[in-house]
Amino acid sequence: MLHWCSLSHPGLLEVAARSIPGSAHPYEDRILADDKVGLFAVADGVTHSSQGSGAVAAELALSLLREYFSGDLTAVAVDEGRLLVGNVGDSPAYLVRAKNMRGLIQEDKSPHGYITQVIGYPETIHVHSTSLQLKDQDMVIVASDGIEHVLRVSFVHQLLSMPEVSEVVDSIIQEAKARVTGYDDDKSVIVLRVVER
Repeated sequence: MLHWCSLSHPGLLEVAARSIPGSAHPYEDRILADDKVGLFAVADGVTHSSQGSGAVAAELALSLLREYFSGDLTAVAVDEGRLLVGNVGDSPAYLVRAKNMRGLIQEDKSPHGYITQVIGYPETIHVHSTSLQLKDQDMVIVASDGIEHVLRVSFVHQLLSMPEVSEVVDSIIQEAKARVTGYDDDKSVIVLRVVER
């Protein structure tokens, strides 16, 4: 899907999003790309939740409900050219600006790689947040952890020359599918790019 979203200034926001199931468990990722309000999110349900279904958790997380389920959420909003980022869990978000790439979330992971907080666990969570002013040609990538392993600087540099964000999304999904080496997780990605009018 390709969405166009108006920014009050400096330009337009191109948006594309895609989500595909892995084979390791029932499909639990969900994406939200609402260009009318400028809200974009990836929710990744936790498969082995003691509280309920990971797929249901991801759906509820996007609806901003947080009772009795377990899932992580990374959301970005665009308001008057400003990017607002919030996350709980480990679904990554990156800003790519002038060939530099930087992470936009604070991962909730232990040194052993376990997620330390998700929506619904512990009962009280801390939402990490940050904001920044968007510039022309900035690219924002929000993904589930099934995509994270391919989002390396050298690969992302190849994506910068693609004229359509839908091509960027398709390339990321295809690369993630090609690099599955064992646990085949769901793969979800949203790409936003600022384009001057």
